[in-house]
Amino acid sequence: MQVAYELTGLELDQTGSARYVRALRGALKQLSQVELVDVRHSGTAVPGRASRVRRGLARELVYLPMGLSRTLRSQGVALLHCPAPLAPYRSPVPFVVTVHDALAWDHPEWLARANAAQIRFALPRALRRAALTLTGSEFSRDRLSAALGLDPARIRVTPYGLDPRFTPGPRAEALLARLGVHRPYVLTVGTLQPRKNVEALLHASNALRADGVDHELVVVGARGWLDDRLLRQLGAEALTGAVHLTGRVSDAELVDLYRGAELFVFPSRYEGFGFPVLEAMACGTVVIAADRGSLPELVGDAGVMVDPDEPRALQVALGELLSAPARREELVARGLRRSGEFTWQRCAELTLDAYRSALVISA
Repeated sequence: MQVAYELTGLELDQTGSARYVRALRGALKQLSQVELVDVRHSGTAVPGRASRVRRGLARELVYLPMGLSRTLRSQGVALLHCPAPLAPYRSPVPFVVTVHDALAWDHPEWLARANAAQIRFALPRALRRAALTLTGSEFSRDRLSAALGLDPARIRVTPYGLDPRFTPGPRAEALLARLGVHRPYVLTVGTLQPRKNVEALLHASNALRADGVDHELVVVGARGWLDDRLLRQLGAEALTGAVHLTGRVSDAELVDLYRGAELFVFPSRYEGFGFPVLEAMACGTVVIAADRGSLPELVGDAGVMVDPDEPRALQVALGELLSAPARREELVARGLRRSGEFTWQRCAELTLDAYRSALVISA
């Protein structure tokens, strides 16, 4: 089966979505039953807002409605997969689209305005014409169905996988020394934006230190949007040595940071999937996560779930686990088993099944 795999979305997102696009592509290429043909919007990306706007208009008004169709016809593929939420309204071949969450409809205030607008107004028409929509969690399937009126039977859950580099290992003293981390630390990972709820973790961490619990807070993540107030708070705490803001780090550094942490905390109010909780568990780190979105179905009984809007609950969970090594050992074992269930091979096999179903549906 020849499948066109649309890669234009990689220029728009370098976070978990990009990880999915690349990792699934690699896993699909290992399957003998499918042959991927890469397609993407051509052209040179030039820095600057005006250039980005022009490129976006060319993508939406020329490439998706016309240029992509010409490419698909010339390639003679059986199916198109758009693994990012960027898809044509119509296609000369059946197509499937991956959508990670319904955030643009559930909470547009938590997205950059341009991103929310593009998704809310351009994507629904494409999804209604798609043979199938793919997503990573039952939560996202339910929310997409409710928000867009899509038939749940036309939404397939293909849980995502983990890069094999996320494994347990020793504390990386050289990296931590370079970052200025000298004591036990609590880690959080994610682009700095309102829904990640880092403020709640900062408040809980400060309260614990005031009670005499010795630890530092390491915050990993690139700047996002609506983050000015948070950056001021983190910057003030960084001056005292209580907080370390690393910005974006390499995957190798991220693995080391997971491995060295006493706890990984993910108080996000909304996640369609949530790679960091699985990555942390795979590295042998205990997870505290919000009881919202897809996180409960990912974590299961392998971590501690808290209400992200209750700072006291987060503080209590942190304090109890930091002072309970035996409990942490138990959760480490559970986390390793749980994270092992999420593989890109399984995701690819489920995606291939979806391809076959899409062809049958469209026949």
